Amino acid sequence: MSHKDASILVVDDARFSSAIIAKALRSGGFKNVRFTNNPLQALRSLEKMPAQILIADWLMPTMNGLDLTRKVKKLDEANDRFTYVILLSARDDTEDMVKALSIGADDFLNKANIRSLLLERILIAEKIVTREIELLQANKLLRRKIRDLTTTDIVDPVTGLGNLKFTLKQIESATSQADSRGGAACLLLVGINNLDVIRQQYSETAIDELITGISSKLRHLVRPLDVLTRPEANMFAVTMLQPDMQQFSSRSFRRVFDNLYMHSFKTSEGFIPVVVGVSLSAADSETGLPGAKQFMQFAYDSLLQSYESGIISVSRYHTNESHPTTITPETIHTHSDQLKH
Repeated sequence: MSHKDASILVVDDARFSSAIIAKALRSGGFKNVRFTNNPLQALRSLEKMPAQILIADWLMPTMNGLDLTRKVKKLDEANDRFTYVILLSARDDTEDMVKALSIGADDFLNKANIRSLLLERILIAEKIVTREIELLQANKLLRRKIRDLTTTDIVDPVTGLGNLKFTLKQIESATSQADSRGGAACLLLVGINNLDVIRQQYSETAIDELITGISSKLRHLVRPLDVLTRPEANMFAVTMLQPDMQQFSSRSFRRVFDNLYMHSFKTSEGFIPVVVGVSLSAADSETGLPGAKQFMQFAYDSLLQSYESGIISVSRYHTNESHPTTITPETIHTHSDQLKH
């Protein structure tokens, strides 16, 4: 910031000190300087035309310098900008200085030192303002990038699998293919029912290792063309197509349940057992094809049933006027002990 660019607003109801300030600023080469003797007018002026540096008297009618500073800082916060505030006082009291700085002032100067110290303080203020503006711009850019990542990123950072957004896209693609080519769109959910308990007992590193281990095992349990994702922290999803509803049953996925239920996964903090629920949901053009979010909610409701029963919950989506979404239970006992019979 050069002297030509630095914008300064002076708020002082005393003509004598205002004249001294004006003379000091002119001698320092500052040209973009505004003056007012009314704090309320100063606020209106800042709303229309911000200033990088505000020099304000402590004692003024209608509003003192402390209240003005508070309002200016709130204005800065609301508009994502920075104003360097220098408060002037006839007193040179440490308690006053601490009070001024605590409410948001950036500097405190005794009026008796305006001639000798004001330019020095202004030069320091210039450097700080330049740095603050750079930080504000960097923060704006960072927030914009975060928003862009939020709307475009589709990968779970722990497993490298698709996240919820990607999962919904896969469900939409599966239902679209089932609608145009026939067959059934299927969604398998695997939920970790005891993840909250695990979080209380293990570090985040160990939990990431656990999640990675589960995802690795699931990759080997599903078919090559099935799409494995992680839509939620405690949930995995497998999106797939079946030729028809006749081939839709839990028998094809018994291995998923048996290889995960009460299975312990090795981590750097020892073996961690997991309790899972598994739901298998399907829809075709005859029963009705829901939207992606609706299908996901339908499958999740079925997963809750699996948590309660301890077995795979199989559901077929139906659409009709009286029951827009109906779960048809086909819960099949697939616990390894039950499969022996």
